[in-house]
Amino acid sequence: MNKPLISLVTVCYNAENLLADTLQSAINQSYKNIELVIVDGNSKDNTLQVAKRFQSHIGTLISEPDKGIYDAMNKGIRAAKGDWIYFLNAGDSLISEHILDEVFNANIPSDCLFIYGKVQTLNEPTGVNYIAGEKVTFSDFFTKYPICHQATFTHKDAFLQFGYYDSNLRLAADTEWFARIFKSHSNQTFFIDKTIAYYDIQGATYVKRMQGYREYLSFGFKHFPVLVSVKNVLFYPLLWLKVKLIRMLSNTSVFKGYRKLKFKNQTGNT
Repeated sequence: MNKPLISLVTVCYNAENLLADTLQSAINQSYKNIELVIVDGNSKDNTLQVAKRFQSHIGTLISEPDKGIYDAMNKGIRAAKGDWIYFLNAGDSLISEHILDEVFNANIPSDCLFIYGKVQTLNEPTGVNYIAGEKVTFSDFFTKYPICHQATFTHKDAFLQFGYYDSNLRLAADTEWFARIFKSHSNQTFFIDKTIAYYDIQGATYVKRMQGYREYLSFGFKHFPVLVSVKNVLFYPLLWLKVKLIRMLSNTSVFKGYRKLKFKNQTGNT
C-alpha cells in the first residue's frame, strides 16, 4: 500500500499538561506522512502556547468554542487534508513509535473505508488492565460497544458517504457512527490484529455509563431490529444494578480475582 497522508486530529480543552506528550507521540512516529490537526475549545490556560511549539507539523489549528467533543471532532474531520483520519485526543498515546507503519504496511484492501484493531487499557479500576478488540459484525452492536475509538482509522471518504458524528449524542456518537458503516458496508471494513493505542478506561463514557447507555438505546431504535431494541430497553434496570455492584465491589480482592481470571489471556503490560 502507498504511504497515504494521515491526519492525526487532536481535540482538547484546557490541556496544557497533557498536550505536549500527545503531540510528541505523534511526531515521534516512524511513519512521517502525517499532519496534525488541533481543535481547541477556546482553552483558558496555556494550551495554545503548547500547541504552537509543534507549529511546523500542524496542518490546521482551530481554537473556538464548541458544542461538545463530537462537534469538535467534526470540525477536525472537515479541516483534515489526509486520506485517513485518526483521533489522538489530548491524553491519548499510540502504543509504539512504529504502529502507523505497521498498520499502513498491512495488506489493506483498496476499497477499505474503515480500519480497526485493539487497545491496551489503562486505569482499570481493579488494576487488571487488558487488551481489547476483535473482528466484529453488525450484530455485535446489538448488545455492546464492540469497537474502541482509539483503535480506529477512518478514510475521509467514509465521512462524506455516511455523514459526520451526531453531535446531539454526548457520549456514544462514535459507536452510533460505527454501527452505520457496519450496517450497510461491513465489507469495506478491515480488522487488523494489532494493538493500536492505550485507552484510559475511566473516561467520560465509563463515569457516565448509564447516560451513555440511554444514548445507545435511542440510536438502537434507528439502526437495530425492533425486538433487539426492546430487549435492550428491558435490560436497562439490570445494567443499572450491574454498574452499581461493580462500583461497590471494584476494590475488593474477590472482584479483582474475578477480573484477573476473566482477562487472563488478554492481559497487557502497562
